[in-house]
Amino acid sequence: MSARLVSVAVPVPALGLLTYRIPADRPMPVPGARVVVPLGKRTLTGVVVSLDPAPDPSFAVRDVHDVLDVGAFVPADVVALTEWVSEYYLAGPGATLSSALPPHALTARVDRFKTVRVASITAGGLNALDRPSLGARQREALQLLAGVPDGMPVPHLADRDISAATIARLAAMGLVTIRHDHVERDPFGSAVTAPRPEPVERALTGEQRAAVERLIPLAASRKFHVALAHGVTGSGKTEIYLQLADAVRQTGRGVLMLVPEIALTPQLAALSRARFGASVAIQHSGLSDGERHDQWHRIRRGDVNVVIGTRSAVFAPLATPGLIIVDEEHDTSYKQDETPRYHGRDVAIMRGKFAEALVLLGSATPTLESYANALAGRYTLVTLGRRVLDRPLASVQVVNMRDEIAEEGTEVVLSRRWPRALPPAWRRRSSR
Repeated sequence: MSARLVSVAVPVPALGLLTYRIPADRPMPVPGARVVVPLGKRTLTGVVVSLDPAPDPSFAVRDVHDVLDVGAFVPADVVALTEWVSEYYLAGPGATLSSALPPHALTARVDRFKTVRVASITAGGLNALDRPSLGARQREALQLLAGVPDGMPVPHLADRDISAATIARLAAMGLVTIRHDHVERDPFGSAVTAPRPEPVERALTGEQRAAVERLIPLAASRKFHVALAHGVTGSGKTEIYLQLADAVRQTGRGVLMLVPEIALTPQLAALSRARFGASVAIQHSGLSDGERHDQWHRIRRGDVNVVIGTRSAVFAPLATPGLIIVDEEHDTSYKQDETPRYHGRDVAIMRGKFAEALVLLGSATPTLESYANALAGRYTLVTLGRRVLDRPLASVQVVNMRDEIAEEGTEVVLSRRWPRALPPAWRRRSSR
């Protein structure tokens, strides 16, 4: 008979996995399920990482207080990824798993979905429309609801000067019913501020077409592969991302796009939303807790197949990712400088390995390690040396400020070459 033991990660920094027993009157959880466990004098919510661990005989095994999830709250592949991160970066498994969860997932006993009260008219309410004993507001409320078979949110009725008390009295008389509907907090109303483009594919340049034709078979192979798109600024890497994403989506697999900064999310999200519609979600720390919560659950339910976000989005619960894009892969913002410390680009590569997916790194100035891997043949190198419409690159001049200081004096901070219209006095340090 199984000992009904589980390894649990709790949200305590630097603390390893803990072993607990599942009481006979509790359901046996699966990896990824949340459980309520004792830790010293505290009670914490943790995540089951594995089953039937070998307990340390020098410690007494305590019982789990409660099992919160019937199935896996955290997908198995995300649990495996956080295990790798914890081991590779020497981080506590609980702290790493916390980074993969929506806000308050380990501090609240219930998930924090927003709801709205919706009033619907009953058959009795339809028959009572002309009842003389009804007040004017009650009759007005019934007339409004009679024209909306699916009901009307109570706040909308309040906007028409029909109070919640009026609706409550009608409900007490059996003339209306009240239900609670989930309301999704949509970040696209506030987070995506860039103009939404037309949802059409743009004509590709020769280099873009060659890149897409080379990369699509790699994604279609359903085998782990890493490619580096080394393209000058303005060469059209984003359009390559979108066309690859479209091809992968059509095969039933998901797409994860990472950007280094929150400020870069709106434009890519707007382009993706215009191209792929409502099947796009975003994940980053700039969203409110409610927005992050609802977006995470949309991804977990499978309502979306494209996720755009910053480094923490690498842990998004996206089912069967087939393409993982790391834009501006050279950017140091992919490095997490607080617990758990990790490099988002490298974790993205490992997630691609676990998922047998194509990982595409994009940059105009790739890191030395990525470029060396490409030259050595470990990554596929795709080069885009020309800008779209053959727009010229910016003119660059190298100025030796030692020569400037030698001729102009030590107070000079800007050279004589830039900008030409700048008065000489402005190129010197302030004397104040």
